[in-house]
Amino acid sequence: MKTGIIGAGISGLSAALALARRGHAVEVFQREDTVGGLIATFDFAGTRIEHFYHFLCATDEGYFALCRELGLSDRIRFAPAPTGFYYDGRTYPFSTPLDLLRFSPLPPSQRVRFGVFALEARWRKEWVQLDEMAAKPWLIDRLGKRAYEVIWEPLLALKFGDFHDRISAAWVWHRLHRVARSKGKMGYLEGGTALLLDTLTDRLNAMGVTIHPSRPVKRIQCHGGRVTGLSFDGAEDFACDRVVSTVPMQVLADLLPETEGAYAARLRRIDYIGVVCLLFKLKKPVSRNFWLNVHDPRVPFNGIIEYTNLNPLTRDDGHIAYVPYYVDTKHPLYHMADDEIFHTSWRAMKIIAPHLTDDDLVAHHVARAPFAQAICPVDFLKMIPDQTAPVAGLHLLDSIFLYPEDRTQSGHITQANALAERLGDGS
Repeated sequence: MKTGIIGAGISGLSAALALARRGHAVEVFQREDTVGGLIATFDFAGTRIEHFYHFLCATDEGYFALCRELGLSDRIRFAPAPTGFYYDGRTYPFSTPLDLLRFSPLPPSQRVRFGVFALEARWRKEWVQLDEMAAKPWLIDRLGKRAYEVIWEPLLALKFGDFHDRISAAWVWHRLHRVARSKGKMGYLEGGTALLLDTLTDRLNAMGVTIHPSRPVKRIQCHGGRVTGLSFDGAEDFACDRVVSTVPMQVLADLLPETEGAYAARLRRIDYIGVVCLLFKLKKPVSRNFWLNVHDPRVPFNGIIEYTNLNPLTRDDGHIAYVPYYVDTKHPLYHMADDEIFHTSWRAMKIIAPHLTDDDLVAHHVARAPFAQAICPVDFLKMIPDQTAPVAGLHLLDSIFLYPEDRTQSGHITQANALAERLGDGS
């Protein structure tokens, strides 16, 4: 079987590996000039690092299995990941049950309710009923209005921007469930995602998989209701028996032939939110926290992820912090000039960390992605299409199929392996 894969992110590369292992002839086509998608890396003032932040949890078995296969499992590290909450001009510890009990912005009764709620989320397994409920009223009912407004509203706004009050309770539950099961520790790969991508692409090359960077697919070719290949602008068509698409549903809809208009319309019902992410390289740390939630009217963002408080890298790499803004791609902030976003964010960063001065700034970088996160509203389960398309030979991989799990590298790897197992060997 000859298979074409659209997208060279972790889903596409993992699917290529799993299919090649089963004897499929595989070629991967990527719009960008580098592999990785949302986990792609770049040279940040001498440090090779991801454009967007990532971390591991103790339950990320798919990621661990891939690292074992690539000989990288001895590079996985776990460490305490302190969490803080900057609220109205003050930073509070927010990592342990005792921290929560001391979190004075909430009344004592709601602190206790929050702790019980987090414990329940850790052990809960049934979630389908939560798909039918909006997170906002569910959280207010379980925790209290004050706890929602102080804690959860900014957290949901951090991830979903103006769409935060449409999110299903199931997505919120799984977010708590995954993090709680890590017991206060997060993980990383020593050598970073760059090492994973380099090792994975070397393995694929050795297995005969061809990766085509800077070769965006224009159309999925079909005949008689079956996939026959891929077409491109200015390049020869690629004939194949199967296509695995790892691009967002709205992008896939534009690649389908005109005969599949009804199916394309269904895919376009899935909405995504974009992200503008700032990276700071600093001489001094912002705080002691890996994740600092932010709720302050003077600050335009809702969180700081200080990566080097989890993975210390080296002394020469300084202190690296991410500041994400999740916004619709039509929002003015998504198109704002890099310098304007930087200056606005840097001023706010110095409000939170007044010990920082302009001399402490080594470098900054702005990254954007239009399809950073699928928006998961109430009844999202009913919106998710089947992973096998009505066009014979077309198979889908995307973060929506992980629901209610959030988008994770491990989830994508597991999903790609499951697809390869369903497709069987390449004979």
